[in-house]
Amino acid sequence: MLGMDQPLPPHGGTRLRLLHLARQAATVHDVKMLAVGEAPPHTEEPFVLEGVGWGRSRLSALARSATKPYLFHRLNSTGMADAVARHPTDLIQISSIYFDRAAARAAPAPVILDAHNVETQIVRTQARSDRSALQRARWRWEAVTTNRYERRVLGGVDAVLACSDDDAAFFERLTRRVVIVPNGVDLAATPFGPPAATPTVVYLGLYSYRPNEVAALRLTDDVMSRVWTRLPDATLRLVGADPTPAMVERAGPRVEVTGRVDDAVAELARSRVLVIALTAGSGTRLKAIEAMASGTVVVSTTTGVAGLGVANGEHVLIADTDHDLAEATQRVLTDDALATRLASNARRLVEQRFDWSRCAAPMLALHDDLLTGSAR
Repeated sequence: MLGMDQPLPPHGGTRLRLLHLARQAATVHDVKMLAVGEAPPHTEEPFVLEGVGWGRSRLSALARSATKPYLFHRLNSTGMADAVARHPTDLIQISSIYFDRAAARAAPAPVILDAHNVETQIVRTQARSDRSALQRARWRWEAVTTNRYERRVLGGVDAVLACSDDDAAFFERLTRRVVIVPNGVDLAATPFGPPAATPTVVYLGLYSYRPNEVAALRLTDDVMSRVWTRLPDATLRLVGADPTPAMVERAGPRVEVTGRVDDAVAELARSRVLVIALTAGSGTRLKAIEAMASGTVVVSTTTGVAGLGVANGEHVLIADTDHDLAEATQRVLTDDALATRLASNARRLVEQRFDWSRCAAPMLALHDDLLTGSAR
């Protein structure tokens, strides 16, 4: 397995998916993960973890991104390709389209792309929604190069793991085989409790990922500003690694910017409502699944809960304008019966669909099928 980030410690949705899918694969196969960055010296994980150096610096990658996507230059390291070549394997699973060249070194092993997102879709959404005209122009060109690159990679892999039905529909037009492996949660490690009594709003994310920063600033400036006119005692917590200078500037008596935390689920549980003001993204949001599992009510844009099969008013509240997000947030903060009903329904949905052992089963079946086929 090739990871675009180290899965340990498991901060952020990408790392969590990498970690849990590797654990599930290791229940039936010998698994080695090669991941970008420095690996912890010792782990108790059931798979072998090896760190691989970065490709180029951010500035160097940006300077070279005229004809290929920025992340191609950032992640396309000779170190990853060399590490793959040193480890003969029967099957290789990559977590990013930008590892396709490294995967080619493992030929003739079958290659699976674990597509956390539709990369082109994310970039196109950024091109429409970024507040900066200069950034929108940059994203438009990035969308052109990303679309070209993503289509080429999809045509060359043996199978794609998609996080949702919508993503699967996109991939099915461009690749030979698609299997849906949704994001999940470790239910055994996620106790459920009633929504917190305090009027605390939380947003959780890795803020070096631009859509999360945009969502956090929208939540602070446009959504919570409306909530505070009616509920001045409400507080907002922006939880997660790499908060940007613009986010830090907004910290104050009613806004806490925590930086990286050790236990994201605990941070969710101490808050009454997770508000996901995302306007860009693909795949499914692990933060939403974790909140629903822990008893934190979810208020979200359509994008923020896409692919989860939730019903508005039954499991979560869905709103897309700043006004409607603020209204939904205020309802959850002031209506105990509504908050309790939404939280209980959401936990039941997670128990039925989103434990990692259930989510990973189609991946394991695909592994067996490809391994059997390659042995013929």
